[in-house]
Amino acid sequence: MPTSLSFVDYFSVALPKILKVQGARATALGVIVRFVVTGRGGGAWTVRLRPPAACVVPGSEWKADLVITVTGPEMARMLAGTFDARTALAAGNIELCGDLSVLRQVGFLLQGCQSAPVARQASA
Repeated sequence: MPTSLSFVDYFSVALPKILKVQGARATALGVIVRFVVTGRGGGAWTVRLRPPAACVVPGSEWKADLVITVTGPEMARMLAGTFDARTALAAGNIELCGDLSVLRQVGFLLQGCQSAPVARQASA
């Protein structure tokens, strides 16, 4: 197990494994979520939680039901399990756009990644 996990590794390796474990539960949600991580090491990833299978694609594929724009340091805190949503929102480090009810459905996307800490990446 690597000692650190970049955002790219999370979205291209760890999250697809989480989706595979979740299987039909993830696919049945019927939503699309886009993560936009700003700053150094960031990027955009679209998480498709619809049939025929849940998947993650780099970029802004498909129209998203919810777009989560977050700074690199806040995303690192999310992945490390030390994220405080109220503080992040108040500081302007996270922005939510779209159907906010989707948040409750997709919390599992960030579970199970605490075992591989994310390298702290400074914003550009």
